[in-house]
Amino acid sequence: MPPVSDSPGARRVEKEAVIVVAALADEFFRLAHHDTTGKPLLHPRATSLGLAAALIGELVCEQKIMVRDGRVYPWRRTPPADALAHATLDQIIAQPQHTLVGTWLEFLSQTAYTDVATRLWRAGHVRPVTSRKLLRSATVTYIPTDLLTAAGPLIGLTKILRSGGSVTWAEGFLLCLAVATDLAAQLVRDLPKEAADHLDRLRAAAPGEISDLAAVTASAVGNAVLSYRT
Repeated sequence: MPPVSDSPGARRVEKEAVIVVAALADEFFRLAHHDTTGKPLLHPRATSLGLAAALIGELVCEQKIMVRDGRVYPWRRTPPADALAHATLDQIIAQPQHTLVGTWLEFLSQTAYTDVATRLWRAGHVRPVTSRKLLRSATVTYIPTDLLTAAGPLIGLTKILRSGGSVTWAEGFLLCLAVATDLAAQLVRDLPKEAADHLDRLRAAAPGEISDLAAVTASAVGNAVLSYRT
């Protein structure tokens, strides 16, 4: 999906440029929550699986792991600067017998929500607010501390879809992940039909590693939501 060229060299340059942008899981967290209230926009399992996929995507983006044919393979073992990405890589390296993307999505999704929310809180991007209702367990909502930052991913992606523009590796990944988790409707809700058509084109042009990860995520989300309804 790189806008300049689809050659391996161009992809490598594009990915290295993307490393300096905000963490993919943080951006997906913002997409999956209301930018003012912090209210979740997805089923909890869909959010957790999407965040797990984004954590894997961070390592792919930094060229620490590879995703091929539905499997995860360590590539470079030098630790990422981010503590959460470092911990995720360590887990993958420590368990080489587990290579299926679906296995790692299920495992990482168990703590992904708390892990990413904590990273955002430590960075000052959200503040946790606990609410208690009679006969119900306490719930924590993560309220954004800055509206523009919280709305940034939505604004950026909808602008691309509206204009028919090209995408970076990270933007393409987030768009495919939004589709995989049923979040795409939020992106195109107020946009013309051409925006949805452009989204379909971008998905079709996605690199294999993005397509693989998005496909497995979509399947996991579908199974999780179906289990919840039945």
